[in-house]
Amino acid sequence: MLAWVDVFGAKLSSFSVLETKIAVSRIIADNARHSKLFSDRAKELGRNPESYVPPEIGREIYDTLEAYDDPFDSLAYAWGSLIHFSALLDIYADAADPGSLEILREVKKDVENHLSTLEGYFRSEAGSGAKKARAETVRSAAEDKYSEREDIEMIWYSERDASNV
Repeated sequence: MLAWVDVFGAKLSSFSVLETKIAVSRIIADNARHSKLFSDRAKELGRNPESYVPPEIGREIYDTLEAYDDPFDSLAYAWGSLIHFSALLDIYADAADPGSLEILREVKKDVENHLSTLEGYFRSEAGSGAKKARAETVRSAAEDKYSEREDIEMIWYSERDASNV
């Protein structure tokens, strides 16, 4: 999550419209805060959040985001990543203890606001059919890459759990 903040934060200067820059800044800041909330909660539960090392596909996700030069494409990729993250938050909430559930609800509310902001951006900025198609293509690519990561992590966690028995 902090890698996403770092990569997307480095793109902030590419947004020339002040309202967009403010919205993007809010999304970046909220994601940094979410990372802190999750890290603190992991520590409360006796886990070491710094011990997490994502599988290689995690780097591929951030490499793809870094490769987008056009701010429009960067936001479309963020849109797809947040759609996927929103769905994961629902899954996590189903298995969460009360303390974690409170954090997940707070994060979910922020993510819903971010998605609303991005959907509004694309309604106003993707006026032509070609731009709408481009936004959908990039958004879908992000969702697909995150889904692939999720599939790989499920196998990865299963193998780790089996070796710890």
